Amino acid sequence: MTSNGADAERVPGETPDRHEAFPRLTADQMDVLQTCGQRRTADVDDFHYRAGERVDEVLAVLSGRVAIVQSDSDADHIIEVHGQGRVLGELGMLEGQPALFSARIVEAGQIVAVPTAHLNDVAFRDSVLGETILRAYLIRRSRLIESGAGMRIIGSSYAPDTRRLLDFATRNRLPHKWIDLEKEPDVDAFLRRMNVDRVDTPILILRREKLLRNPSNAQVAAELGILVAPSSTGLCDLLVVGAGPAGLAASVYGASDGLSVTTVDAIAVGGQASTTSRIENYLGFPAGISGAELTERAVVQARRFGVRLVVPAKMTALALDEGHFRAELGSRDVVRARAVVVASGARYRRLDVPGLARFETANVYYEATINERRACGEQSVAVVGGGNSAGQAAVFLAATTRAVYLLVRDDSLGAKMSQYLADQIESDPRITVMTHTEIRELHGDNF
Repeated sequence: MTSNGADAERVPGETPDRHEAFPRLTADQMDVLQTCGQRRTADVDDFHYRAGERVDEVLAVLSGRVAIVQSDSDADHIIEVHGQGRVLGELGMLEGQPALFSARIVEAGQIVAVPTAHLNDVAFRDSVLGETILRAYLIRRSRLIESGAGMRIIGSSYAPDTRRLLDFATRNRLPHKWIDLEKEPDVDAFLRRMNVDRVDTPILILRREKLLRNPSNAQVAAELGILVAPSSTGLCDLLVVGAGPAGLAASVYGASDGLSVTTVDAIAVGGQASTTSRIENYLGFPAGISGAELTERAVVQARRFGVRLVVPAKMTALALDEGHFRAELGSRDVVRARAVVVASGARYRRLDVPGLARFETANVYYEATINERRACGEQSVAVVGGGNSAGQAAVFLAATTRAVYLLVRDDSLGAKMSQYLADQIESDPRITVMTHTEIRELHGDNF
């Protein structure tokens, strides 16, 4: 890692924009940012921000070069270098989460800093610029998740609490890497270095100095800055229970009409859509869109209109109190509202078959996210169901597994599945559709 100006020639060249994650802004676009922000001069080895800090600004490079630095347990590593016209940061920072990496100056120059509160002004002045920044952040978030950047979750694939943490991280689109106690050969040596026993797992490592032993979802949310308390000012106009697509839509519509809106969800924003690999029948996206991107765009839009998102927060009671609704949350917080919209979504169905309980902590899953795909590896997989969720799971898993068997009770896929998805499945040689098929019992060992 470069440590001073004399070593500047050893810094890698500027990171190419292979995935449209690092677009170079035009001179006119940089002028717009300067009208909404302020210039700052930075010297070599200064930091614009460090990992773990909360940054309430969007930073763009006017001149010089900035290295993005990842801090591992033993050393720092330059992972990206950005020059003139590049925007720094990622989506989590825009939403108030701490920075995953540090931004260190490797060639003296200037940056423009725009407070996140002024991004609406940027979008109003130049809608293309606003969309360019948002799209770059969305792509960066996806790349971080795919690469396993961010926090580390260390635990057994057979432990319910490991599943819980992975589910929370995945549904909230938090960049993370899972280290499975059952598969990683060097994990015990690593745990000894961290002074952690296996009985203390799962553990979550946020930064070098921050380790949490089997934390609750609320603890993780608080550490990452995504836990927002309900407003203490009293009454809100609208309480939305559930932050899936329907709940987020209600939140945006209410807030855009001037209502004060509080939206709560027990697990994460996005609902089932956030774990869907591809949605092709959602109005306004003719080329399709991933559930994660749809969710993230909706969250940015909701925050832009002032929606207060409270996650994780489970509503435990709802009653009328002096003409208004009084909602109690599991954290003992209370929300009072003039109106309530309940968009609590669906619940997973469980197979009513002997042997299911033995496998629910081993290799029976109720969703198909990147975590389940990693856990399955190249093994053959059976997907039970004939609806869109089952079909999307089959297509997603078929990309990496040896074979996918789709078990359907009906005589065809068309009964409960969108036709475009049924056609996609039937044309995929990696997917075998087994109609008139039900599971009657589960058997197995070695888990």
